[in-house]
Amino acid sequence: MIPLYLVGWSRAAAAALAVLLGTGLAAPAPASAETPWPVCVERATPIRLGASQVGRSADGRLVTYTLRSRAMRGEQRVDVLLPDGFDASGRTHYPTLYLLHGAGGDRTNWIDRDQVDTIVGDLPIIVVMPDGSDQGPDGKNRNGGYTDWFGLTQGTSGPVPAWESYHVRELVPFIDRTLPTQANAAGRAIAGISMGGGGAVKYAAAFPGTFGYAGSFSGALDIRSDPRGQQNCVRGNPAEQEVVWRDNNPTDLAGNLRGTHLFVRSGTGEPGPYDAQKPPTDPVERRQWQTRLLIEAGACQMARNFVAALEKAGIRDADARFLPGSHSAPYWQRDLREFVSWLKPLLRPRVSAPSALPVSTARASFTAWGWMFQAQRKVREFAYLTVRRNALTATGSGRLDVVTPPNRQSGRRYPIKIGDRTRVVTADRHGRLAFSIDLGPSHTVQQTDFGPDATKGWRSVSVKIGATCPRTGCDDARA
Repeated sequence: MIPLYLVGWSRAAAAALAVLLGTGLAAPAPASAETPWPVCVERATPIRLGASQVGRSADGRLVTYTLRSRAMRGEQRVDVLLPDGFDASGRTHYPTLYLLHGAGGDRTNWIDRDQVDTIVGDLPIIVVMPDGSDQGPDGKNRNGGYTDWFGLTQGTSGPVPAWESYHVRELVPFIDRTLPTQANAAGRAIAGISMGGGGAVKYAAAFPGTFGYAGSFSGALDIRSDPRGQQNCVRGNPAEQEVVWRDNNPTDLAGNLRGTHLFVRSGTGEPGPYDAQKPPTDPVERRQWQTRLLIEAGACQMARNFVAALEKAGIRDADARFLPGSHSAPYWQRDLREFVSWLKPLLRPRVSAPSALPVSTARASFTAWGWMFQAQRKVREFAYLTVRRNALTATGSGRLDVVTPPNRQSGRRYPIKIGDRTRVVTADRHGRLAFSIDLGPSHTVQQTDFGPDATKGWRSVSVKIGATCPRTGCDDARA
């Protein structure tokens, strides 16, 4: 509930929401229901991957890498805080914590403002702090939104940012091959503030099993709750690209988080211990006080929507707390201290894939607990899957190319029943199996229905992977 002293402050509310979400604009103007959405020019070329190191500098335990990112089509810098007493020999493998900053910030906030080095202390963990914003063509700060952008506003030019691909599909592999990490879900955590809190949970949900732990501090966990604060082309016009918005919304992807340890903190928008308890008399200070409380009230509602979506999906073990407080640094420092304390004992047990994992995604390329998928279709739509160790069910259209986790015997042959046909596949040198699922002709109209009957008439195919074949064959089981 928004406190009474903030009710009716609608123009400020729209601007405040834009700050929380990260609009991609330097200084967004308050939006209204009547404000027309800008014309968006969709990304014309596919995102290419590949990050290479072009520079490195160190200041004690803090190392700054300069990378050339193909996804971002330029250079990116990332700060890495090494553990106290870091073993450079490679014999010790460390868990990794990725921290994502909020709108208007950059990677240096974590050290300069949020005291992450002091808060982490002697915990043996590698902390990775990338940038999530850049300079637009006008030279002003441009919040990235932790999203592969849909496109650019008509009349603007330049590379279309691909922050998600850079962070998850370039940076994570770079860190794992450059430093001695525990390169699995059990050894990988992610958390963030505000825009970064939404990004952290979204990354964990969009790529299940990449991060075993995810934390949000005052995070934008339900970006569809009021898109008017985001009238730009980061995700396109929601009236035309609802599928893109849903595919980047933690609340819509909540069911993908089964098996991921979750930590959620948000203020309620009421004055807390680090706030003045009454409106300041100075008009400038009063407006700042109101803005911080209003932003946090919006973050709290988003977090409650997200937790409700988790519970609806049967995920009821998230550590979520809502206390009085505003959208300001002292609370985020408190949240980070709590998160590190929460995380410390969890890094010891093994994190493993759930026995049955529902996955919903509209990405053409995605992963889930070691499984890799590539959708071949003509339109944007969700694929709906249930993934198990030796089986899966997929609903969608077009073709779905599948590669299993590396848990088979290299060179051995396995029968795979796809629908009513069986084929035999040989495991590659990593112990992976590759096959394709035919989901029928690709739909020709982008998905607009996401209700209970959304997939009525869509094709569903079940897949079962059998035990290894005898050396002499598989009883003539063939495609």
